[in-house]
Amino acid sequence: MYSLLLVIVTLLGTTNAFLTSNSRVNNGVRSLNMLEEKSIAFPFDKRPPALDGTLPGDAGFDPAGFTNNPPKAWLIGGEAKSLKWYREAEIVHGRVAQLAVLGNIIPAYFHFPGNPGFGVAADAFAATNPYTALVTVPPAALWQIALVIYGIELARIQRVIRGDKEPGDLGLGQTGFNPFGFNYTPEQYFEKQVQEIKHGRLAMVAIIAELLQAKISGVGVIEQISGAFNFPDAVEVVKGGSDLADYFPAGL
Repeated sequence: MYSLLLVIVTLLGTTNAFLTSNSRVNNGVRSLNMLEEKSIAFPFDKRPPALDGTLPGDAGFDPAGFTNNPPKAWLIGGEAKSLKWYREAEIVHGRVAQLAVLGNIIPAYFHFPGNPGFGVAADAFAATNPYTALVTVPPAALWQIALVIYGIELARIQRVIRGDKEPGDLGLGQTGFNPFGFNYTPEQYFEKQVQEIKHGRLAMVAIIAELLQAKISGVGVIEQISGAFNFPDAVEVVKGGSDLADYFPAGL
């Protein structure tokens, strides 16, 4: 029985010697094509047809199938059946999320003073809970924020959505107003775009977590983190005669 199995295995192993070189090449090409069709984010699934890896940060992640139905030209203007609108939306949300994460942290260390002489309380900008801050800041401050956002959005729509600029290009940095003298090569510029996409995606997840935690706890993110390094009032630390005895009951 074992001799028969050995003969069969030997014959199977030698059949490859009779394959032509073209057959082996074709098999290798098919294997590579199968690997290329797989999504990087989901290796067990095929990549979406519209995500071919040319976009910065493209890992073939589209479980909802948005890229299968790009917006029509009549809706956004410019190119028809393009992913430009989706990519612009992702970049903008990522940038806003990064600013929001900083906005949840910085007020714990620095904030604008109030002006009681004009009816603005001295601690109007001191709230670290974002939900509380919405009702403590003066309404004029919220209107200022809304007007600034309106101006940026108007310029973005004209320049990118209905214009011919790349997604995320607001005319700042290497593509316009460049006070810091950025001068990246195409490869370096692509890498910077990938970094921004990744930072934005991480920030979108982070700001959701921060807002949920603030809603549940009622305090800002820094207060939440700092409390993790303090003993609760109900905990009594056992004091002993040495450093280790501070953490172990007497007699151990």
